[in-house]
Amino acid sequence: MSKIVSKALDILSTFSVDHPSLRSDELARIGKIPLSTIYRFLNSLIKAGYLTKDPSTLAYRLGPAILRLARVAEAGLDFRMLAIPWMEELYNKNGETIYLVVRSGDSWLCLESRMRAGVGIRLLVRPGETAPIHVGCPGKVLLAFLGDIETNDILNSIQLGKITPPLTIADRQKLLKQLSDIRARGCHYSQGEYVPGAWGLGAPILNAHGMAEAAIVISGVLQGGKPPIDELAEQLLEATWDISGKLGYVNQASSRKEKKNRFPRLEIQANGKSKTNRYRKGVILKAKNRVLENGGKV
Repeated sequence: MSKIVSKALDILSTFSVDHPSLRSDELARIGKIPLSTIYRFLNSLIKAGYLTKDPSTLAYRLGPAILRLARVAEAGLDFRMLAIPWMEELYNKNGETIYLVVRSGDSWLCLESRMRAGVGIRLLVRPGETAPIHVGCPGKVLLAFLGDIETNDILNSIQLGKITPPLTIADRQKLLKQLSDIRARGCHYSQGEYVPGAWGLGAPILNAHGMAEAAIVISGVLQGGKPPIDELAEQLLEATWDISGKLGYVNQASSRKEKKNRFPRLEIQANGKSKTNRYRKGVILKAKNRVLENGGKV
């Protein structure tokens, strides 16, 4: 790579979620580029549309050309191909059923699965299978991250029927409250809500706009007590954060040192009651650090 191209990329890479707007002296200091050199590059980048300058503050921002390139890059990404290696890893580590779901109208649709064989309870979710979007962790994780307008449009168009009474929430306000809690935690755990005697843990794959493109779910049979939720959540969040980062999503909480509080607890829905499971100290930090060590975004 030529020195000129390298310098231009260094300048563009200096901008971040924490520093979306920078003056020339700040760019020079953060990017470690001599101020005498940086003006030449700034003027060229403005002419090409990669930067804009605010005349009142004299600060620079990324320009419309960057947005065009981001859209082109986003169009070329296939979250399904990004998810499959992680699904294989999760399956090999835990032996539980792993599946990838997307929204399909007022249902969730399974695109890919790695299924645990030899179990009596039917939790082998196969590609092509669907279920109501308001039932169980797969659909609720998607609903929680579709945005308020789209979520309300879906809820206005469906009847909140009960699949496994009394576990299925059929009250709109209670469901909206649960979706808000899921957004705050970033993942959702439920027991017996879709398939009696089974549990599921799901987390969203987010695009550059923070909206759910899909969700990955780990599910299993309730035998001899609860599954190791903390350990599974750490692995699942590591996977979904990595995939979301490759789709262009940047979690602003991570850059503000709020990550340790991003997923403080998981609500467990079982026997019609809501319980709480607090994560072990360091679970979320470990997941974040492994993603960052591998060059992912969180």
